[in-house]
Amino acid sequence: MSSADPPRRIEESRPEPVRTRFGGWAVVGVVAFALFMDYLIYGVIIPLTPYSPAIGSEGQLGLLYGGYSAGVLAATPLFGYLGDRIGCRWPMILGVLLSALTVVLFALAGSFYLLLLGRVLQGAAASATWTAGLALIAMHYPHKRVEMIGFALMGSTAGSLLGPVIGGALYAAGGYVLPFAVTGVLVAVDAGLRISLLPRDRSAAEASPGLLALLLDRSVLVAAAAVVLAAIGWGIVEPLLPARLGQLGASPAAVGLVFTVGAIAYGLSAPLVSRASDRLPIRRIIIGGTLAMAVALPLLSLFRSASGAAAGMCLVSLCYAFMLNPTSAELGNAVDRRGLSCYAAVYAVYNIAYAVGQMAASAFASAASSRLSFFHAMLIVGIALAIFAPLLALNGPSLPGVSSPLPVPRADRGTMP
Repeated sequence: MSSADPPRRIEESRPEPVRTRFGGWAVVGVVAFALFMDYLIYGVIIPLTPYSPAIGSEGQLGLLYGGYSAGVLAATPLFGYLGDRIGCRWPMILGVLLSALTVVLFALAGSFYLLLLGRVLQGAAASATWTAGLALIAMHYPHKRVEMIGFALMGSTAGSLLGPVIGGALYAAGGYVLPFAVTGVLVAVDAGLRISLLPRDRSAAEASPGLLALLLDRSVLVAAAAVVLAAIGWGIVEPLLPARLGQLGASPAAVGLVFTVGAIAYGLSAPLVSRASDRLPIRRIIIGGTLAMAVALPLLSLFRSASGAAAGMCLVSLCYAFMLNPTSAELGNAVDRRGLSCYAAVYAVYNIAYAVGQMAASAFASAASSRLSFFHAMLIVGIALAIFAPLLALNGPSLPGVSSPLPVPRADRGTMP
């Protein structure tokens, strides 16, 4: 089925929600906690790494950062492949085992190379969680994808907020190893949830002969481009705004509060984005969010206080939600339109696209920090988003969102029982 088929045929291809004996919120709850743990571990490791006895120079810190990216990019295609061949439960379990190894290596590593191995495994664990986790939500909530993906992403937001706080507080209380010991306990809880609550996969997954055509589908490629733009829009704020607030005299606590307020705004926006997706074509929502982000970034630079920046962060977070949440759901819709079940493959594309956007934003931020003012950096990124936003219209006909339940027949396509 091509992306140009009329909406009626597309609606008929949507799968019925998969029922489990664990309740309607079990899968999204497990995935949300998994994403929470992914960002929590990331947030704990980043500020504590310089204090590791295995670190001998500042140059090694840059290698560790590259090791994480290498782990994500190398493992994502593998977990995309495994998710569509053996199901998503085992990749999720393997992901949490890799997280456990990461925590152990960072806590006990006596050499830089073991620490680098831990960083690579951390990237691989993240790729498993983000690929298989989002695929699970796409499979289990076909009629509420935008809303449920938004709720799951709230877990990652909470983890990004609490990770550095927990890591710093526990380091002050008990030294370098204590934060990793506490994180290890939480990883054990995460493992228990994944093993006990995620539904079992079928013994044999169906082949997906149309997988290559799906990955080359224009709707998938355009959605991936939208993910890149969302990652750039958010990724340029994280490294540059704290320095900007510091120049304005804001304390580290005030800077943290600004990001906390923005994260809360992002979490609260999930139902709003879902309702909009019920009423408007997803493509329009993504383009509108991208154009709004193009305006919000320069506006953020006009605030001269932490309280003003917090208001600006709320706007940026809202735009980010309108860019990312429906785009994540649209990748699942692309699978449905072709009558396939290879959700893990398209969310592998999602992860790779987000990593590319993050690296692009990081590279630009590094170059801009010493050459451009905060306003000019935000303005350049905003202009770039505005230029590329119209290209997201190259996604075939306008299609309605899939957040609302529709009385459609069950598609027997090898999804989880």
